[in-house]
Amino acid sequence: MLIAAPTNDGLTLVIVYWPEREFARVRADVERQFMTALDTVPSLAARIRAGTRVEKFRGSVDLEGFFRRPYGPGWALVGDAGYHKNPITAQGITDAFRDAELLAEAVDATLAGQLPADKALAAYEQKRNEAALPLYRMTCDLARLEPPPAQMLGLFQALHGNEKESGRFMGTIAGTVPVAEFFAPENIQRIVSGQTTPAT
Repeated sequence: MLIAAPTNDGLTLVIVYWPEREFARVRADVERQFMTALDTVPSLAARIRAGTRVEKFRGSVDLEGFFRRPYGPGWALVGDAGYHKNPITAQGITDAFRDAELLAEAVDATLAGQLPADKALAAYEQKRNEAALPLYRMTCDLARLEPPPAQMLGLFQALHGNEKESGRFMGTIAGTVPVAEFFAPENIQRIVSGQTTPAT
């Protein structure tokens, strides 16, 4: 998987993902492996070769996900501090904003005398987990970087040329479309069968 994105000072960040099992091979000659991967997209490879690398290569294989209890006496956690998933879906800051909003609701409920702090914070944790888990599972699947199963290939074929549903699929990764809603069996069947409106 390749990503190229503009960043500060007119620079471009280029990311290459490999399956975890290939870490030792890639690390043995990072620059060669990086350029070999870029050669699969010749126009991007040409741009990178014409440019100047301004930073050293950075990488990690230590990207295990986790969920922590996000609160205790006098403290609370949001975003990656409370739960972490592989960065392949790039949702860390979005998760942090969501968690901060949920935490603010819990603190408000406590300060307003509606709930004791321990109950409000336990509700925060439950809401965070319910919101995070579907994309967390999807991210774990994507991060394996394995060929998609036949059912997913069928979905991809049905999405080809379908701008609306392709946008909704990308929305599951961007966090704007609920994963459970998009991947509901009836919705997948509707897309694969070529129906343009949800079945009633």
